Amino acid sequence: MLCRARIAIHITNHYAAKVYTTDAPITGEAVIRVPRDTHFDRIAIQFAGVAATRNYMTPEIDQVLHHFLLLEMPVQKTHPSLLPTDGILRAGQMYALPFHFVVPEGLPFGTCNQRCEHPSVREHHLRLPPTMRAWGDRDDGSPDTARVQYCISVSVLQRTAFMPEPVSVLRGHREVNVLPAYAEDAPLDVELGDKGGEYKLAAFKALRKTLVSRRIGTVAVQAAQPAAVVLSSDAREASQARVALNLRFVPTDRISEIISTGDEASLPAVHSITAKLIAKTYYNTSHMGAFPDRNRARHELNFGASLYYSDSSRAMNVPFASADKGWEQQKEADEPRAWETTLNADFQLPMDHRKILLPTFHSCLLSRTYTLRLVLCIGPGRTNVALSLPLQLVVQAGPSAVPLHVPPGNVSECEEMDVALPTYKDHVFVQKRYEDEVHTHISLGGGIIL
Repeated sequence: MLCRARIAIHITNHYAAKVYTTDAPITGEAVIRVPRDTHFDRIAIQFAGVAATRNYMTPEIDQVLHHFLLLEMPVQKTHPSLLPTDGILRAGQMYALPFHFVVPEGLPFGTCNQRCEHPSVREHHLRLPPTMRAWGDRDDGSPDTARVQYCISVSVLQRTAFMPEPVSVLRGHREVNVLPAYAEDAPLDVELGDKGGEYKLAAFKALRKTLVSRRIGTVAVQAAQPAAVVLSSDAREASQARVALNLRFVPTDRISEIISTGDEASLPAVHSITAKLIAKTYYNTSHMGAFPDRNRARHELNFGASLYYSDSSRAMNVPFASADKGWEQQKEADEPRAWETTLNADFQLPMDHRKILLPTFHSCLLSRTYTLRLVLCIGPGRTNVALSLPLQLVVQAGPSAVPLHVPPGNVSECEEMDVALPTYKDHVFVQKRYEDEVHTHISLGGGIIL
């Protein structure tokens, strides 16, 4: 009985929920079986990454594929003895080909060759994006119209007289999840008076005891951008973060006279602070040459309107502590009645085994940003003052799993480690229109071989 032609890809110590981060090795072997003698010109073993976006708002639904990563294992050079010299795979024989990839720290310069607003934009575009919309039963807060996938792809290629490039006669692939690790970026340059932007670092409100009573003063709240939240290498844990808040209260003349008599109980109290994490996924069917979460009036380099999807399902109560001295009167000539205090608000992002937080990133087609929306309940009338702070999420760099020595007595592992690491191939940017197929699931088994 003839066996069915198939390629089985076995990854060392791999399981469905495993996450690979920067510098992590992906080793294993590809086992090829064919039912009849099959001629081949080349066996391609590749580690590939592709981003895809889809826009339903255009008259013709467009899907854009960006093959941003393509590493090839030179197995015919490193292990020529494992393949037949006559270029024919024998029926019923098993061919086991080892591979060894390392998740790179960045992408080749040719990945982003479009015009960018600033060198920092291109620098972000040359970073690996995380796996998106391919986490199985875990929700990463991304829409169905945006996807990033990584896979190990193996193909048996033949040259024909009718095609200029080799065609694949047998193909197999296996997906892997990638969360790249990068250092924390500098705080964003956010203008305090920018009312049309995504972020709001300062706000003020008039305080009243009741809705119809006279106001007792004005409170202004200003926040410093919090440090980045560090995710574990599998994104199941997150570090604690802190927001420093400065409150300034300017009472009316009547309340100021009451306070001057020593009755500081008239100073407003902060009753509670609540927070909500808003994850925004920006995507486009054309190159985005600017950060999409910045001033949208300057986004002439984003060819076409950037679409976005928001996920605000994570909310939390934030414990806070006031300064030891509490409210202090400011001796300023322009505002002698002003009082100020500082608060330190610590928060922990809620983690859920059914959901996953992706790191902040910007790529040519996709971006993920986070906004921490704080609401302070202040004063006798429990007035709400809202702030929107940029929050950066980064992945903790895991210890490199590349062994410094080969374990003795393990021949198969020795052979896997004695493999030349692959080099980058040229990237390709492909835009295709699909009229009949309207789903966004992209099989990485197709269209990977260049």
